[in-house]
Amino acid sequence: MPASATDFATLAVERHDDGIAVLSFAVPDHGLNVITPAVVADLAAALDELDRGPAPAALFVRSAREGSFFAGADVARLGGLRNLPAGEISRLCDAGRALFGRLSAATWPSVAVIDGVCLGGGLELALACDLRVATTDPRTALGFPEVKLGLLPGWGGTVRLPRLIGPGPAVEMIASGESVAAAAAERMGLVDACVPTAAALETARRLVEMHRATGFIGARRRRMAAALDVDPAERDFLAATSTAVILGRTGGHYPAPPAILRSILAGTAVDAAAAGRVESDAFESLARTDVAANLLRVFQIGERNRRDSGVESGAPAAVRAAPAVVGAGIMGGGIAASHLRAGFPVTLVDIDANALAGSVSDILEEAAWDRVTKRSDSARALGLAGRLRTSTALTTLAGADLVVESVTERPDVKQAVLADIERMVSADAIICTNTSTNPIARLAESLTRPERFCGMHFFNPVRRMTLVEIVRGPATDDATVAAAVAHAKRLGKCPIVVRDAPGFFVNRVLMPYLHEATELVREGVDPARIDRVARAFGMPMGPIELYDMIGLDTAFYAGLVLSAAYGDRIEASPLIPALVKSGRLGRKTGSGFYRYSGAGQRARIVGVDDEARAALARYALPPRATSDRTIADRLLLPMLLEALRALDEGIVRDGRDVDLAVIHALGFPAFRGGLLAWADTLGAVEVVRRLEPLADLGPRMLPPPRLVALAREEGRFSEPVGGAMPP
Repeated sequence: MPASATDFATLAVERHDDGIAVLSFAVPDHGLNVITPAVVADLAAALDELDRGPAPAALFVRSAREGSFFAGADVARLGGLRNLPAGEISRLCDAGRALFGRLSAATWPSVAVIDGVCLGGGLELALACDLRVATTDPRTALGFPEVKLGLLPGWGGTVRLPRLIGPGPAVEMIASGESVAAAAAERMGLVDACVPTAAALETARRLVEMHRATGFIGARRRRMAAALDVDPAERDFLAATSTAVILGRTGGHYPAPPAILRSILAGTAVDAAAAGRVESDAFESLARTDVAANLLRVFQIGERNRRDSGVESGAPAAVRAAPAVVGAGIMGGGIAASHLRAGFPVTLVDIDANALAGSVSDILEEAAWDRVTKRSDSARALGLAGRLRTSTALTTLAGADLVVESVTERPDVKQAVLADIERMVSADAIICTNTSTNPIARLAESLTRPERFCGMHFFNPVRRMTLVEIVRGPATDDATVAAAVAHAKRLGKCPIVVRDAPGFFVNRVLMPYLHEATELVREGVDPARIDRVARAFGMPMGPIELYDMIGLDTAFYAGLVLSAAYGDRIEASPLIPALVKSGRLGRKTGSGFYRYSGAGQRARIVGVDDEARAALARYALPPRATSDRTIADRLLLPMLLEALRALDEGIVRDGRDVDLAVIHALGFPAFRGGLLAWADTLGAVEVVRRLEPLADLGPRMLPPPRLVALAREEGRFSEPVGGAMPP
């Protein structure tokens, strides 16, 4: 029991008989501890109290909230930073860094006891302590995610981390924004010990006792305050290699990673006080950028999605604990692997015993993929093997409470399989179909309980693609939608609810982008130029490259569906069937629009396929005067127009879902904030102006009613409104 205790709004200070003081944080009104103005004020007051004495033998800084040391700053407050007067952001950084610096300037040693997430400002708080003890709890993770908001750590992260683990590892950790587990943090020197939670406080005591007489803490404090002695050649090498890596990752579109590199390199050459000023100035510059504002918006709409149940009625989402997947193809295997990664036991059924057996090793390898090492963890794969049950008999689905059907895209086959699944499972089980083209209403015709049926459209590759479209059919009830949304989130996915319609939402918005690219090719524009313009805008690959990656045969069938539904705007291009008939299907055959070295996902572009170009010449259109900006407008504006039409039709529930969908499924550049946020940078009047010279291309370039209204009223595209989704 403590000898005395003082309670503040966000923390408590306990003094123990052995002289140890324990400062425990528990920030109210937040799911995890976050750094708020109240936390800052309370920490200052608590340190003032400790300074008044008696001096503690040591101070332990910990969290009283399970699973959370500190999750970083209160992100909701970051949006207002750019509205502050010049110099004020830098001053706030200086003040925060000085407050944390009191921990390592005190006459007594301090130890951060890290149990749970320790991110951003939370890690800066831990770094300001003399020692750090992390726990082996799986939730314990340390990192600086600020770069994902277009920022850098502003309260000492770029100053203290390089002095602790070296400038190279510090640049990698801060510029990547990735977290590390406690064991990895110990190996890199970020923490001084990694122990079970129950042993953390006692370990902190022993570390203090061990280092009390050795002078270790004083020596570390002096090293953390001084300039780093880095060989000039090593500094130049780090600058060159890191610049190349950062450029490769960002394409030059994100200012934060190069600013992080510059700040760390400049900060290591001077003492910590001067390095802090470098950090503050860099933080202020970044906080005022449009990129930071857009990334903050993306984060906030992602948080909204995390809290959204997917329905307006508030229907409860019953937990699904016994999932199953039917179909052991590429998509079915990926969905099964996603379940294993998320901790679910899963049943996989396929009538083809050979296909089933051949899929198991790939599923386990995928499920055990380690994003840090970039390879599969064989030990983990072995451990997961016991959670994967395979069968050729649908009777094994009897105990499943959620089944994802992922067989061939033929509607007659899907209908038959879905009817068989329904006969095997209980009346309370939810049945989902993974489809990108088949109408949910049509597939539901084979079911007696269509209210328990919905689409669950995963994207390929399942591990890397976070978006899932939860497709609501005409009969799907709220409870089914809510359960499917909740289940997708338990898989670590970002689900959006869409209404049943041809192409649902993502493919409906994607196809105008792809179709316009083929029209440009028909007009004589070089495919490589089209792709270059798209990548310069920020897309991860151009539309012609994307055609070849998807597979021209797959694109052909998807195009037929969308052309039948929206033929006046999304006509089927004659180029695609011509290439398919010639056997050019894209990467998987080694040729499509481009020629490839090898085939499959590892194929590399050699150049434009001249034979394909000659074969397509018969479909040529008269050339148009085409600048790079016009190419960009023709690729992207039809996407915007189709998204606006989908909003008006109630295909999506909210405009924020539009931006999440295009970012997570199509790779639309997050630094632009999403499709609607990008349109806001142009303004509705400018969008209409850019469409005028393209009007002769037909209905696909005509402004829909929502755009006309926005231009008339000077409204914003990204307001959080949408069409009404029918119940």
